[in-house]
Amino acid sequence: MATRCSGNGLILAGLVVTLIGLAIVLTRTFHIPREWTTLGVGLALLVAGVARRALRRTDAA
Repeated sequence: MATRCSGNGLILAGLVVTLIGLAIVLTRTFHIPREWTTLGVGLALLVAGVARRALRRTDAA
C-alpha cells in the first residue's frame, strides 16, 4: 500500500534544525549559558507545536 507523504515531516524537521542553528548563533553572539539555550529551544518547539495544533483543529459543527 503506497501512501503519499504530504511534506509535513520535512517542514517539522526543517523547523527543528533551524531552531537549533539559531540557538547556536544566539549562544555564541550574546554569550548565553548553554543551559538556557536548551530551555529556549524546548520552549520554542513547544510553542510551535501548540500553534500547529491550533491551526489544524477543525470544528465539527
